[in-house]
Amino acid sequence: MIRSRLAGTVLLAFALFASSRAAEGQAPTFQVQAGPAAEGGAAVLSTEGVLRDRALLGAVESGLPLRFHLRLELWERGFFDRFRDAVDLRYVLVQDPIDRDFRLDVGGAERRFPTLLLAQRALEAEMRPALRPRGAGRYYYLASLEIETLSLSDLEELRRWLRGDVRPAVEGRAPPARAVERGLRRVFVRVIGLPTRRYEARSGNFVIP
Repeated sequence: MIRSRLAGTVLLAFALFASSRAAEGQAPTFQVQAGPAAEGGAAVLSTEGVLRDRALLGAVESGLPLRFHLRLELWERGFFDRFRDAVDLRYVLVQDPIDRDFRLDVGGAERRFPTLLLAQRALEAEMRPALRPRGAGRYYYLASLEIETLSLSDLEELRRWLRGDVRPAVEGRAPPARAVERGLRRVFVRVIGLPTRRYEARSGNFVIP
């Protein structure tokens, strides 16, 4: 039983690796620009194609959570540019292994969707941070988006597994076979580079009178 689980994990890892390679040629759009100055110059973010990356979607459909960290900064131009404000947003997208629906966590609030497409649309709608200048000046925006499949706690669990520490499974909190399968899957995630993305963008300068 354990052998069949491990074999399935290996096949899954290489399938996702192939998907990741196939997606490398795509060029998703990640841009930020300022809205009309008459309306306050609010940030306008475009993420077209970013959330349709085949490697990332393949990771979700295989049971791996996707963690998104979006940061948007407002800077004022001058002899020395000055940081003015920022917005940090975090999201988690994961498929429920039992119900097979998709869970989107936004700031601790969970929403469920029957299809991945609906979850994607909801995530794109959430990626609209509210940020604008509070006074007159010459400004620009900086934006970054990080997407990963593993968190720091996941990596710590992997380090314990690599040291041979499977005590949580032995103590009854998880079956040993499941612990080995999960550990092997995460090893492959790092070894084959499955998948992590980082996007950065800068708006043009704009003036608020």
